[in-house]
Amino acid sequence: MAVVAIMRTVTRFLADVHSRSPEFRDLVVVSTYVQELISTLYPVVVGLEALDPVTELQARDSLVTSEKQEVFVRPLSRSSTKSAYVIRTLDTETAATGLKPRMPVLRRVSSYVLVKSDSQNFQPSPAKLQLPLSTEYQSSEKEAIDQTVVEEILEMVIAVYSDQILIRKDFPGLGLFMKVPPGIQEHQAFFESFILRNTVIHVGNSIRLDQRILLEPRVLANLQRLAGHLGEAVFEGWFIDGAETVLEFLGSILEYLQMPETQHAKSIRLCSHIIATIREVLLRVVLLRLSELDERSHVSDIVAFMKRLVYWQAVLLAMDDSQKHFLRLFCFLLYTKMTSEHDQVRACAADVWRLLLVHKPEDTSQILRRAALGQHDELLTGFSRLTEADNETFLAWADENQRSLNSMFFDSLSKAWADFVTEENRNTEEVAKVRILKRKDKLRQWASQALRREEIIHRHEISCDHWRANIYSSESIKKQRAAQDQQTSLAFNQSSWNKLQRALHRPCGLLESPDPLKWQLDLTEGRNRMRLRTIIDSNSQVHDYRSKRELSRGPSQHQHRRGTAYSRRKTVGKATPPVPAMPNAHAKISDRTQASTKHAVSDDTEKDQGEDEDDYEMVGDPHEDGNDYEDKNRKVLRSLHRGDQVEHVHNVSRIIGLEGLEGLLIIGKLHLYLLDGLFQRSDGEIVSVSQAPQDERDNYLQMISGRDPGERLAVSGNVEQEVRSWRRDEVLSISKRRFLFRDVALEVFFEDGRSYLLTTNATSYRDDLYQKLVNKTATVAARRPSVAEDVSWRFDSVQDPAEQPQSLGSRFTSVFAQNSSTPATRKWLQGEMSNFNYLMHVNTIAGRTFNDLTQYPVFPWVLADYTSDELDLSDPRSFRDLTKPMGCQTPERQADFRDRYQSFAEMGDHNAPPFHYGTHYSTAMIVTSYLIRLQPFVQSYLLLQGGSFDHPDRLFYSVEKTWASASRGNMTDVRELIPEFFYLPEFLLNTNGFDFGQRQGAGETIDTVSLPPWAKGDPKIFIAKNREALESGYVSKHLHHWIDLIFGHKQQGEAALEATNVFHHLSYRGAKDLDKIEDPLERLATIGIIHNFGQTPHQVFQRSHPARDDGKNIPKQIDTVAESLTRLPSAVVNIRDRVTSLQYSTKLDQLICSAPSKVNIGPSYDKYLEWGYTDGGIRFYASDTKKLIGLFEHVHVTQISCVLFADSQTLVTAGDDGVVSVWGVSYPSRSAVDLQPKGSLFGHRAPVTVLAASRSFRTLLSADERGQVLLWDLNRLEILRRLATEGPSQPVMCARIHDVNGWVMVCRGPNLALFTLNGDPILEQNVCTEEDAAVVSCAFYEGSGNDWLKRELVFTGHRRGVVNIWNVAIRRGVFVLEHIKRMHHLDPAATAARNLKSSIT
Repeated sequence: MAVVAIMRTVTRFLADVHSRSPEFRDLVVVSTYVQELISTLYPVVVGLEALDPVTELQARDSLVTSEKQEVFVRPLSRSSTKSAYVIRTLDTETAATGLKPRMPVLRRVSSYVLVKSDSQNFQPSPAKLQLPLSTEYQSSEKEAIDQTVVEEILEMVIAVYSDQILIRKDFPGLGLFMKVPPGIQEHQAFFESFILRNTVIHVGNSIRLDQRILLEPRVLANLQRLAGHLGEAVFEGWFIDGAETVLEFLGSILEYLQMPETQHAKSIRLCSHIIATIREVLLRVVLLRLSELDERSHVSDIVAFMKRLVYWQAVLLAMDDSQKHFLRLFCFLLYTKMTSEHDQVRACAADVWRLLLVHKPEDTSQILRRAALGQHDELLTGFSRLTEADNETFLAWADENQRSLNSMFFDSLSKAWADFVTEENRNTEEVAKVRILKRKDKLRQWASQALRREEIIHRHEISCDHWRANIYSSESIKKQRAAQDQQTSLAFNQSSWNKLQRALHRPCGLLESPDPLKWQLDLTEGRNRMRLRTIIDSNSQVHDYRSKRELSRGPSQHQHRRGTAYSRRKTVGKATPPVPAMPNAHAKISDRTQASTKHAVSDDTEKDQGEDEDDYEMVGDPHEDGNDYEDKNRKVLRSLHRGDQVEHVHNVSRIIGLEGLEGLLIIGKLHLYLLDGLFQRSDGEIVSVSQAPQDERDNYLQMISGRDPGERLAVSGNVEQEVRSWRRDEVLSISKRRFLFRDVALEVFFEDGRSYLLTTNATSYRDDLYQKLVNKTATVAARRPSVAEDVSWRFDSVQDPAEQPQSLGSRFTSVFAQNSSTPATRKWLQGEMSNFNYLMHVNTIAGRTFNDLTQYPVFPWVLADYTSDELDLSDPRSFRDLTKPMGCQTPERQADFRDRYQSFAEMGDHNAPPFHYGTHYSTAMIVTSYLIRLQPFVQSYLLLQGGSFDHPDRLFYSVEKTWASASRGNMTDVRELIPEFFYLPEFLLNTNGFDFGQRQGAGETIDTVSLPPWAKGDPKIFIAKNREALESGYVSKHLHHWIDLIFGHKQQGEAALEATNVFHHLSYRGAKDLDKIEDPLERLATIGIIHNFGQTPHQVFQRSHPARDDGKNIPKQIDTVAESLTRLPSAVVNIRDRVTSLQYSTKLDQLICSAPSKVNIGPSYDKYLEWGYTDGGIRFYASDTKKLIGLFEHVHVTQISCVLFADSQTLVTAGDDGVVSVWGVSYPSRSAVDLQPKGSLFGHRAPVTVLAASRSFRTLLSADERGQVLLWDLNRLEILRRLATEGPSQPVMCARIHDVNGWVMVCRGPNLALFTLNGDPILEQNVCTEEDAAVVSCAFYEGSGNDWLKRELVFTGHRRGVVNIWNVAIRRGVFVLEHIKRMHHLDPAATAARNLKSSIT
């Protein structure tokens, strides 16, 4: 209905414009307005769509006709749907019944009659004209067009024609044959008849309303042209049943024109020829109609037409002399009707004859006389009687004289009729030819227009499709990015919520949990690359690990509460934040969207973090504009620091233990970023790993994880994401590494103690990334002179002295193989580097890394005595034989392994070279079995064991049993040790309470590792003794032999064979090139062997390693000469104020003192900081000019209580409100300071009085006046633990953190307490002899950090200028402080020797 209403509105508007606007009427004459209207009407009127112009053009004579004798036309207008029209084809060549066969007939181009289908006795034929390009309306599917709309469109067409006929001058003609759309001939004839009939009726009605319009010559001229068109249409057959309509129309016009009052008008007299032409057309149409109405016609049609002739007798008989020949033809046709078989027709013919004899007696008599040729005078007399006789009498007479009448009419008048027919048919054919030619031209024009229109439409469709695709792509991208932004916000909220949850439930939190905490090893490295610190395992609640034996007994009684098997796909069992879920399932994207955190918010050990299946398939942005690069990096933009920009993005995989986590390494303008779970496609778009094309990913990582390369990980729940970021100048070193013996990896070391092993797809890609990192971060040898003092030791521990653009092997060879005077070896040979530090350095140079369990650092067994109550390190029998591998610690075992080698050699299998050992001394299983009590190694162990612990008897539960197995008891066990045996007691303790099951036999429960008797059951003592043994003289003397076996010339070749040190060939680099193995199964098997069996370290030394000196030339250090310390005769520095801190600058070679509320800023000490102002702010000054270079107010809400520089760029402030704040300090210029907040630490409920920090372990200690001591992680800005105290808590006077071994010293009153970095108490002892004495200051002696200290010295400062030196020793199985020396700070102003009254600060 809405469409109909719109159409009616449009038609009325056009009709109104046409009636009111002369300009519009002028336009429609020269435009295609009428043609468009006709094209609209045509399918409605005929009930079929128009054909393609080419179809009609290719038909014979350009006329497409139906093969049926009858064609049904069902107009689609509602008023016409109940009845249909039938167009019946007539055979005009066959003479009518009663006529002689030789009588010619008028022919038309199309001879159709129109009848109503509901008046027929026959049913319409179901056959239809099947044309290739025609489309027929299905009336059962489409509703009929509203009749009002059809009438209105028809009225618009008629209005145009009426305007041209009655108003305008020089009527151009209707020209319907040039306007009717292509179609079959029957439909075109029906449609033209429809238009002509309605137009003639409308014009006739208009004339009858104002007949005086006929007095205008232009109107008469137009009507003459119209009459000619109508006559042609009737004769050619395009005006079906149009004779009667033309008769009525022209008859009414002529009737008015021959009225007495009209015919004498001047304009009429001047237009007499026009009137004669109109009358001639009328007479020709009457003759045509009379000739059509033969015996095949309905009697009623003939009678009706004859009666109309009687009605229009005045018009028909008013012919002039030039038209009298029509009367003769009329008489001929009239006689044919008298010979009809139907009485009614004969009677009507008699009536017409009577009219002729009455109104045209002379003309009629003359025609009859000429026809009689003087032979039939009696017939003339008989006709003359017609005026007096009735019809019956006349017809009876005619029957009696039929032969004579036939002879008179058919013989005499037939020649005139034949001439007329011949002339008319010739004229009709000529007109038809012209018409067909014009129609063809028009059809060609339409075909050309249709082709152009199709081309335009095609181009439009293409453009539209492209535009639509672009719009769809653009909007899809916008939608996806909106979803990504929403998901990023959700992930950020999730991360913030989880962080808040941890902060609330952590130690000292508002909702501190009473449940015991679970711990895991932090991967931050301290001095000598020791990973000492454990942190809270926030994912511990999702694990329930049990042994295979317990699992084999059936479901646990607690199984309904916790799962039993380890799941590779970690879930995070954290409270769900109050944020809305994704509103649309189609908008969900990976849960691995990066959180917007500027620092890491979870530990580095989170691995195996899969992604949700992503419903989005990313599409290319169709708009290549300036924002393209930013849009492609949209997924990571929120992770960038403010003001930073992305310069380079690289796909890397971060190796964590046994698996790799795919992600991105982003090199920014200011920072370096590591983001897990993202991937940059080849088109530059950053997507989740699950959306990445499989052929662009690293399939090796999928293989080592036990998954098919195409398999996607699914993760349940939200996995908290972390964004790791560092300033570019915080990159210490970048080294090329191998992964699976492929040169595709990099290991990046940072100032904060973290390192990452990153792998790429190919060596070339790795080398390109390496070069970019070196250029962008200015690391390696180029940075050595500018490295700050507080990180120079870390730089030396990871830096390759021969870092230069060479291959990995040649570079390593050049470091150590040419000579022994390299810095690392020289320091070790001279005793300036400890054995532990040197071994760690060699492991690093050989490519061994903590980040890859298959290439974990290797350390030797150094002791062989694990049964004595006391360990005697002066007895060589207490040590293992370092000149031989673990398989040769006994002669019998060595012989067995040599026999094995000989057996394999005799087999002669070139694909499997002979070896001594089928197992390796360092594998992922060995490493994880050692560290099975410590996360995250538990997860890696369970990956190897299929999700559960091994049988208890095969676990690492006893040091003595493990040594016995590796040295003599088990031919498949030749394991060495790992670095943790020499510094980390926590790996021996089952602090997390894992259920390892019970051993067979006695049923002993596997818990903490069983230690040798000399360890007294204390893992700290075991570690201390083991480390002492490693640094002992015996080991120092023989360590080079072990280095030759593992890293040196005895690792391979003939020397290895002589040393009984040959392992499986696949454990050596170069045995097989994985990239050249085409069989995927063989490649997967080889990867499994390399990954699980173990990898022999790179051969660092090509020649025998030199032995260490006997130690006589090693310079003495304070730990060995503390008893001989003496006071200098004069003060080194006197600032005439209370000294609160002392720092020694190696660069300036002087002591730097600080007064109260003042801190000198290292390492150059050209600036200092002051606090204690009423505005709660801090101020920075230049040391030389005392000029203010930085002012920052209201740093704390309350007064600042203490300040500490954790390193040269990290400032820590504490206030009376108990809040500890961490700030980043930078120096844009020499005279400017910038202070940026990193975070605030909440945990104290009293003013903080003491701050201490370890730069190497990135740990902060804070103590308040209530005695509470907290340890904080400076990398993550989270609490580590609260140090437990025995008895009533006292205020802490001072505290320190050992920067080498991580010990924490806390002094309360007269007592000194030592803790490990992980809060385990070592000792607590009263170090004051006087009752009112107290420890007011303390310090550790740390040496150079790389050397071995024979004694751990502790310095304590007391009141009245007393300093005590203590040694931390092990006596009777416990740690104690042994007093070494008491020193006095004498008052220089006193005449007698006496101490100062002030305290040592």
